[in-house]
Amino acid sequence: MTTVTTSRKPESEVRALAKDLAFAAKCRYMVRGKMGMKEVGEQDPFFLIVFREKGEMRIQAFDHGVPSGEIIATSVSVSRREDEFKSGIFTSNQSIYELLKSYVPVTLSKGGKDMLSFDGTRRTRYHLTVVIHAA
Repeated sequence: MTTVTTSRKPESEVRALAKDLAFAAKCRYMVRGKMGMKEVGEQDPFFLIVFREKGEMRIQAFDHGVPSGEIIATSVSVSRREDEFKSGIFTSNQSIYELLKSYVPVTLSKGGKDMLSFDGTRRTRYHLTVVIHAA
């Protein structure tokens, strides 16, 4: 099973995004606390860490303790979902699809350039404008 966690002292916005990402991806959300990367990797071989750096939301993927890619959200918008819940993660970016497809339910969608979206709890829908960096 894949785990989603955050930086050690996340802002509430980062924590909310990480929890909702885990919910959408049917992953486990883990409060990191004082755990180091090694301890997180011992819980699950593939994990995602959500954090903010230089004003950008980032999702870094690790496979067996080795960084395998990073998704950088240049913008994040959260809206109230008016239609039915859609399970999984949706992206129009082929590289993000390839990074995540073996570990979480992700769908390659047509449309918006370099978008990632998912439905969270409390009738929320996230839309991220993204770029990806290889590890």
